[in-house]
Amino acid sequence: FLCGSASRPDPRCQKARHMLATGLLLTLQSTASTLQSTAYDLLVIGAGSGGIGAAKYAAKFGQRVAVIEKARYGGDCTWSGCVPSKTLLASAKRAHAARTASKYGVSTGDIQVDMRVVKGRIDEVVQRIYEEDDSPAAFAKLGIETITGTASFVDRSTLAVRPASGGDDVMLTARNGILIATGARPRTPKIQGLESVPYLTYESIFELERLPARMTVVGGGPIGCELSQAFSRLGSSVTLVANKLLPNDEPEAGRALEAALTGE
Repeated sequence: FLCGSASRPDPRCQKARHMLATGLLLTLQSTASTLQSTAYDLLVIGAGSGGIGAAKYAAKFGQRVAVIEKARYGGDCTWSGCVPSKTLLASAKRAHAARTASKYGVSTGDIQVDMRVVKGRIDEVVQRIYEEDDSPAAFAKLGIETITGTASFVDRSTLAVRPASGGDDVMLTARNGILIATGARPRTPKIQGLESVPYLTYESIFELERLPARMTVVGGGPIGCELSQAFSRLGSSVTLVANKLLPNDEPEAGRALEAALTGE
């Protein structure tokens, strides 16, 4: 601002400058206080299988650990991978055993699958595993701190975390390292017309409450093969589309699995 002259400063101007300088100093002190960081031995970005395993292992050896997660603690394994898929397979295995029991002399009649009950059991198992092993409360019992929010690097040993609940960034410093374990997400293939039709991924498929009459699975990796067999055993007519099965494993494994799935 312009006030008075250089030779004869206005006293009011001097007072205003003093107030401005004092206010600026207080602001800088407040900002510095806000940006003070909390030190940990290990910071983990991502509370999926990799992040959880590393955090628990470090905590077991007395390290001070904080885990930062922006979404659901537990990651794919808990919510859309190991836990729900193996629970789905358990139902599919029993349906298949009942449907093929006649060759052992056991008559079971027409087999009906209630997908809502199947989904209800999946949800129940997932929630139990989450609460016992992967929730913030479970981490707290092991001495691991959790922060729900989005992390960004300030430097090689410092993170700024924007809390999901809002408010100022939280500054965290790692003495021994920062582990990036942010996981994966479904990749949508570039298939013409796919964007105009409803489709499922390995995440959304566990939300089904009705058994599809027909299903086409694109991809012959472990997830595609596992879900193909599960839904076929539950009663869907499944077509698995892939260049070959289990492409990252030994060729004999893919051929053996192809024969087994075709036989079913």
